[in-house]
Amino acid sequence: MQSGKKTRKMFKRALACMPSGVTSNYRYWGDDKSLVLKKGEGAYIWDQDDKRYIDYRLGFGPVILGHGYPAVLEKVKEAMSIGNVYAMTHEYEIKAAEKIKKMTGVDLVRYANSGTEATMHAIRIARAYTGRDKILKFEGHYHGFHDAVLWSTFPPLSSVGYRRAPVKVPQGSGMPQSLGDLVHMVPFNDEELLENKVNAHWGDIACIIMEPIMGNCASVMPQKGYLEFVRKLCDQYGIVLIFDEVKTGFRIAKGGAQEYFNIRADLATYAKALGNGFPIAAIGGTKEVMGDIGFLKIPHGGTYAGNVVATAAACATLDELEAGALDKVSAHGARLMKGFNQVLNDRGVAGFVQGPPAMPAIVLTEEAGVFDYRDVAATSHELYAQIIWKLFEKGVMPDSGVHEPWFISASHTDEDADKAIAAFDEAVQEVRG
Repeated sequence: MQSGKKTRKMFKRALACMPSGVTSNYRYWGDDKSLVLKKGEGAYIWDQDDKRYIDYRLGFGPVILGHGYPAVLEKVKEAMSIGNVYAMTHEYEIKAAEKIKKMTGVDLVRYANSGTEATMHAIRIARAYTGRDKILKFEGHYHGFHDAVLWSTFPPLSSVGYRRAPVKVPQGSGMPQSLGDLVHMVPFNDEELLENKVNAHWGDIACIIMEPIMGNCASVMPQKGYLEFVRKLCDQYGIVLIFDEVKTGFRIAKGGAQEYFNIRADLATYAKALGNGFPIAAIGGTKEVMGDIGFLKIPHGGTYAGNVVATAAACATLDELEAGALDKVSAHGARLMKGFNQVLNDRGVAGFVQGPPAMPAIVLTEEAGVFDYRDVAATSHELYAQIIWKLFEKGVMPDSGVHEPWFISASHTDEDADKAIAAFDEAVQEVRG
């Protein structure tokens, strides 16, 4: 796919003022392919050439209701009329926290501006509570762009070492190796290797931080009983369990993964769907673990954290999700999953669709299932990319990488799903010849 003339012209301007013409590395697809968008509305986005795409990227997941969703915009306009940043407590901040508590079951809430900030603060809280310094994370789990967690997120298989002795691979340059020394690493969904690691090092492990569903790795689900096993280990050794719900929170269920799997974490981090695209994040947890946050205790703050506009957007978004919007999201996702699986079966393509309906992923492999990062990394990335680029040409926009799931909004219609399925069928046939 080559972008249109107006889009390429606009991207040249971007190249002159931003590295690679983008603010995030993952927005760069090539000088003649990267998009510059003109607008978004509901389930659709338009580029500078007025080409419309059905948006299944949704900003990597935040736009759970749809672009420019009226109820959210109305509440934001109301909030903007009284101010934006006070650096003081205000009513929208309280209302949003009350809603988060009600929906997730957490005891206390603090705000941040992004998922990266939320996980950074959660780890600090866990370290303060336990008096321990190290964290345990899983290969392929993504927890934001701070150096403490940007290890073995998308490493090449040639660099990860043996399964029983994983190598901690930094995401790129500029990351001190000394910070990697504070990380214990294990594959996902392997009880034996996790237990061995915890048994050997529990005295220095402050927290186990995990995506309950691998949202940045093809929506790999936890195996039956695995989350319960992690919970038991944390209880046994006094380790704080952190659920990174930046992607799953308020998307796969009203109460996120804690509700979906009926497992309580000590801390949970939220962002993305919380504000339907407005920059807001939150850390929620038990009174016991979060109780020492405060002046001269556990440091936490942020100039823009809990600002009027973002918390107003969260209030409106959570109201809509409570009122039934999530039912629309799941129904649409289920329709897509059924259709995509049928295409793969009809066209003789080895693979399947997995994950919860609100964030499904297409996995192209001869294997019966994928259970961790190493499994996903060994799937047919090239074939998947070829199919996705064909979808772009046909006006359907998931993310281009095999790691990212398809994201569903409440604005997507059955007609959108049927068009996406038909386009996927055409793309598979064209690629397969």
